[in-house]
Amino acid sequence: MKPGRNRRAALAATICAIALLLGPDGAAADPPVRKVGVRGTGGAVTATFGFGDVFTPKVREKAVSGLPTRIVVQVALQPRDGGDPVTYWARSTEIVYDLWEEEFVVTVRDSRGRRSTRVETLEDVVSLTGALWSTKVASTRTLEPGTYRLQIVAEANPVSKEMVEDIRRWLARPTSRQAGAAARSNFFGSFVSIFVDRKIGEADKTVAFVSQWFEVPGE
Repeated sequence: MKPGRNRRAALAATICAIALLLGPDGAAADPPVRKVGVRGTGGAVTATFGFGDVFTPKVREKAVSGLPTRIVVQVALQPRDGGDPVTYWARSTEIVYDLWEEEFVVTVRDSRGRRSTRVETLEDVVSLTGALWSTKVASTRTLEPGTYRLQIVAEANPVSKEMVEDIRRWLARPTSRQAGAAARSNFFGSFVSIFVDRKIGEADKTVAFVSQWFEVPGE
């Protein structure tokens, strides 16, 4: 195929990919809804949900190669009355297969700090890193009572250096990063911008969805 045709084919594929994110009128399409176990009481918003579909065959193949595999999940809390997300939370997990010991070293970094563990099989890795279990993703003490939902993006091997560095800075100071609206906007912004503002195909796999709406009562 001639170079010109290659460029036209690539452009057409990109346009089609963007169109999938837009509604028939050109407006941004709402992301899919997944049932999330979520509670907004007791001073915290806790969430339980899976994103094991981020482990595609390509990601699984990389995970057993001995080279580092990174899984990043980002969560924001969006009020029903619109506007920017009001909280931000992230977790970065690095998976390395120890070829000598024939086991996986899993290192997790989030607002609780850094911790490592070892597991024997890839399915153990998926179970451990492809879900959150009753995880505190926001504090309710600074939230207005109302209706909210979680916006969630999970990525396997993101290659955006800027995004990875932003998350690392947030992980170093998660509390201060949630202090101001400007800081939150720098990290999450609107849900659609996560797709539109980044180059399509930056990660080996991206899984994006929102939770059902839920109530956060007054403290």
